[in-house]
Amino acid sequence: NRHIAEVARALLNEKNMPHYFWTEARALMNEKNMPHYFWTEAISTVVYIMNRTPTAVVHGMTPEHKFTNTKPNVAHLKVFGCIAYVHVPDEVRTKLDPKAKKCIFIGYSLEQKGYRCYNPTTREMRVSRDVVFDEMSSWYAPAQVAKDADVRSAEAVPRVQQQSQELSGPRESSSSGSIGNPWSGR
Repeated sequence: NRHIAEVARALLNEKNMPHYFWTEARALMNEKNMPHYFWTEAISTVVYIMNRTPTAVVHGMTPEHKFTNTKPNVAHLKVFGCIAYVHVPDEVRTKLDPKAKKCIFIGYSLEQKGYRCYNPTTREMRVSRDVVFDEMSSWYAPAQVAKDADVRSAEAVPRVQQQSQELSGPRESSSSGSIGNPWSGR
């Protein structure tokens, strides 16, 4: 298991790696809009998951089960690229420091039992078992694109939605023009 993951990390070009690894790694990265420089972590995660998935090659068993003679536990598997809140130990933080750091989950540790998490703000890689996951969210959020359809030409024109940070007050009614400025006199 460890050897397979190390070989996957050592490979640098597409010719040496089966197409399946690239396809699955691309799917993991695209799901959470991960940058391309995480491709080695994605492939390592694909190998980790494949070793815990039943295959026909070992007659319905998982490679991990065949190698160690124990069924692997899959309850700890998480969504690649999701937000992970890594616990900061009491010895490292002061009274008013946050108890967790917001990171990105990028895989499973092969050396010890724990999750590999990357903090983009400090560029630190941490391995920890004390992690809380938000599997529905991503650090790299997709651009919000709405499509305005032109009915006459049947073409969809993408338009990036901008979120306004202005305070909005009462709006003027189009039927009554006598209201004036709603913020006047306040």
